[in-house]
Amino acid sequence: MLLGVVSAHAATVVTENVVSQSMQTQSHVPVTFGQVFKAGDVPGGATLTATLNGQSVALQVDAKATNPDGSLRHAVLTAMVPSLPGSATMPLTLATGTGRGQSGPITLSQLLATNYDAHVSLNIGGRAYTASARALLQSANSAKTCASWGAQCNVWLSGPLVGEWVVNGAVTAADGTPANLTIYFAVRAYAGATPGTVGDVRTDVIVENSSAFSPQAQPQYTATLTSGNASYTSPALTQYAYTRWHKLLWWNNAQSKVYLQQDTQYIQESKAVSRYMPLKPDESFLSGLRQSCAPLDNCDQTKTMGNTGAQASIGPLPRWTSVYIVHPDVRAYNWMLANTDALGAYSTHYRDSKTGWPVSIQKHPYVTLTNWASASKVATQNSTKGAAYKADMLQNCYNNAVVSKCVTAWYGTGNPNVWDNAHQPSGAYVPYMVTGDYYYMSELALGASFNELWSNEAYRGFSKGLIDAPHAQVRGKAWVLREMADAAWLLPDSYPLQAEFTADVENSLADWNAKYTNNPNVNPLGLMNDGPVYNVNGGNHNAMAPWQHNFLTWSAGHAAELGFTGAAEFRNWLAKFEIGLMTDWQGYSGRGYCWLQASAYSIQVKDSSGNWLPSYTIVYSTNWPTLTALACNSPAMLQELAKVRKQPTQAGEMSGYAYSTTGYPANFQIGVAAAADSGLPKAQAAWNLFDSRSVRPSGSTAYNNYPNFAVVPRSASYTPVDTAPVINPVPPTTPNPAPTQPPPQSTPPSPPPVGTVSPAASRTANSIQFITTG
Repeated sequence: MLLGVVSAHAATVVTENVVSQSMQTQSHVPVTFGQVFKAGDVPGGATLTATLNGQSVALQVDAKATNPDGSLRHAVLTAMVPSLPGSATMPLTLATGTGRGQSGPITLSQLLATNYDAHVSLNIGGRAYTASARALLQSANSAKTCASWGAQCNVWLSGPLVGEWVVNGAVTAADGTPANLTIYFAVRAYAGATPGTVGDVRTDVIVENSSAFSPQAQPQYTATLTSGNASYTSPALTQYAYTRWHKLLWWNNAQSKVYLQQDTQYIQESKAVSRYMPLKPDESFLSGLRQSCAPLDNCDQTKTMGNTGAQASIGPLPRWTSVYIVHPDVRAYNWMLANTDALGAYSTHYRDSKTGWPVSIQKHPYVTLTNWASASKVATQNSTKGAAYKADMLQNCYNNAVVSKCVTAWYGTGNPNVWDNAHQPSGAYVPYMVTGDYYYMSELALGASFNELWSNEAYRGFSKGLIDAPHAQVRGKAWVLREMADAAWLLPDSYPLQAEFTADVENSLADWNAKYTNNPNVNPLGLMNDGPVYNVNGGNHNAMAPWQHNFLTWSAGHAAELGFTGAAEFRNWLAKFEIGLMTDWQGYSGRGYCWLQASAYSIQVKDSSGNWLPSYTIVYSTNWPTLTALACNSPAMLQELAKVRKQPTQAGEMSGYAYSTTGYPANFQIGVAAAADSGLPKAQAAWNLFDSRSVRPSGSTAYNNYPNFAVVPRSASYTPVDTAPVINPVPPTTPNPAPTQPPPQSTPPSPPPVGTVSPAASRTANSIQFITTG
C-alpha cells in the first residue's frame, strides 16, 4: 500500500476519533493502530489517505491481511497529528483516493545513530542476567538479518512515519550463562519533527519461558526494565513453563498522551465480529474497570477455567472485549488489553526453537499434550514410528522447589493458572485487530498453535488439525473453531503458520459436512454425535445441553461470516435445532415443542435403546409429557410449567434464568441469532419469537454492562443508542484494581470438567489440570 497525504476523488471508508488524554496541547503526535476493513472498501492497489478535522495528514499503511478479491482486510496504520489541543476529540477520516508518496522509510541505521537502548536485568537467585535491545539490533543490522518474519530480527512496520523491528535473544549472566528465558524487544521508532531524524521510540519488552521441546523450568526472579530514564521494576515473579508477559516503555518517557477511538460499529459491519445490540455501559461501571494487569497475574480471567458456573470470559467475546465493542471508551479499551495481557499467565505459549515460531503440527504431527502419556510410551519403541514420536515429544515437568506434584502418568507444568479448551475466552483477536501490536499478533498465533498441539494427535488427523474428534464437549468444538478461524482470518497473509491454521479450519469444516451436512443417515435434529452427555430418566448419555449447541451454531455462523468454505453449510445444518425448538409448536396447533423450553439446561434426545428421537415434537413429549396437551404459552400451560420448574412462570418466560445476562436464554440468543442469518425456512420467525419474549435482561440486569451474549442478527432492525463520539476523561494515575460489579454467577453448574489429563481420559477431556489437582 502507498502512503498518501493528498487525496482526490476520495471515497470515505470510516471515521475514527483521535482523543487527547492530556490537558495540554501536544505537537507532532504519532498515532498507530490496527484497522480492519469491510471487504471491497479498500480495493487492491488503492491508496488510503487520512484527514484530521478536515485537514490532510500523513498516513503510513502497513498492509497485513487481504481478502480473496485483493481488497485490504487488515492493516497497521500510523498517522502523524501536527497539533492536538488538550482534552480534544478530533475526527480522523480514512478514505481511498489518489495520494502523493513521501520519503523513504525510517531505517535501523538511523535509530542506531541515536543513543537509544532498552535493557532487561533479571535478579535470579542473587545473580544478574541481562539483555540489551541495542546490542541485538546492532548485531542484526551488521548481519543484515532483519526481514519480514526473520527469526532473529523481524521487520514489523516499515515506512517514513514509523519503523518497527522485533529482535530476540537470551538473558545471560556476566560469564555468558543463559537463563531459561527469551527476551523479545519490539522496538518502534517514529520520525522526528525534523526530516531525517528519529523522534519517540517505544519498546515492547516481552519475557517468555516458551521453548517447547526444552526441559521445563520455573525461574523465580525480579525484573528491572529501563529505556533511557524510563524504568519498571516487577514484583517477585515465578514464571512457569510456557508463559509470557510484556511491558511498554517509551525512551526517556517521551510518550504522547492520546487514544485512538475506533468506530466499533464499523468493525461489526465488517463482520470481523458479530453484530451487537445497541448498548451503553453505566458510567459507574466504566469508572471501576481494571486498567492494567501485573506480570503473570490472571487478573479477571478465571484462574481455573474449567470451573463450573458463569465466567466473564465465556461467550463469542469475553466481557472486557464485548464491552469495548459496544462502547469504545478508553477505560473499556484498557480493560480489554489488561485481561488479554493476563493470558500470558497460562501455560499455552509453545515456541519451536528451531523456527522461532509457535509449534506447527505440520512440522510436528505427533506432538500432543492430552495424549502425552501414551505418546511417550510409543516414543520408547525402537521403530520408525517410535522415532517419529520421540522427535515430537514435549518434556514433562519434574518435581523441584517450585513444583511438587509432577508424575509420569500424564503431562503437566505445575502452573496454578489452569487453561480449559471448553471454557477458553476469545484471546487476542480483537486486541490485535485494533492495536496492530506485534505482541497481540503473536499471542493470537500462540493461542491457535496451542489449540492444535493440545489435542490427541490421532484424533486430529496428525497434521490435519481436525477439531471434531479430539473435543468431546460441544462447547469445546465451538470455542476451538472460533480460535482457529479468528487466527486464520486475521493473521498477516505471509505469517509462517497462517496457511496451516486456515487448513485446520477448512479440514474441520469438510469433516463436519461429510459427517453431518451431506450424510443422509444422520440424526434429524441437527445434533452432534458427541452431544448427548447427560443421563436422564434412567438412560445413559441420552440428553444434551442446548446451550452448548448454541455456542457451536454461533461459531459456525461466525466462520461463515469470515468467508470460510463450508461454514455456512455446517451452520445451516446445526441451525435446524434452534429453529425447530422455537417454531415446532406452530405446526401442531400450538402443541408441538413449545419455545418456552427451548433454553432448558438439558434435553433428552435419545430413547431407551440409544436411538435418536425422530422429531422435536417427540423430544418435547418425552421430556415434558404433562405439557403436551396444553397450548404453548397458554395460561393452562404456564400453570403446569410452574410445577415443572418449581417456581412461578410468566407468559413468554423461557427456561433457565431468563433475567440473567449469562442465563440459558442468553446463551440461546447467540445460536438463534446465527440461525436467523441463515436464510432457512422459519429462521427469521424463530428470531422474532425469541426477540418477543417478555422476560429478558433489563434494568439493573441489562446487557449494558455484560454484553457477552448480546448478539443480534445482521437482518434485525435496531436503532443505535451510542453513536455520538465518546469524550474520554484523562485516566486516573492510580486506576481501580478491579471492576466494581463482578460477573454474576447465576448460571447453574455445567458438567464437571475432566481433571488432569490421563491416557484414559484423552478422548473426552477438554482441559488440562496442569498437576494442580493431583
